[in-house]
Amino acid sequence: MKKMENPLDMRNVSRHRKENCIHYASCLEEASAMLWPSFSCERCKHFAESERSSQDYNRSASPLGWEI
Repeated sequence: MKKMENPLDMRNVSRHRKENCIHYASCLEEASAMLWPSFSCERCKHFAESERSSQDYNRSASPLGWEI
């Protein structure tokens, strides 16, 4: 995982993110905790494919994110 200084354009997300990696959720959590604008998995040497596909990946948001 590599920190990116600017948020990814939605058209480039699939090139930079490997949602089918077994580490993706923990990387996403770590980048969020460190308040990174974005991150890339593009050259990550820790990639390990998960049995589930990226289409099966259930995104979830913290309940705190929805409170006003």
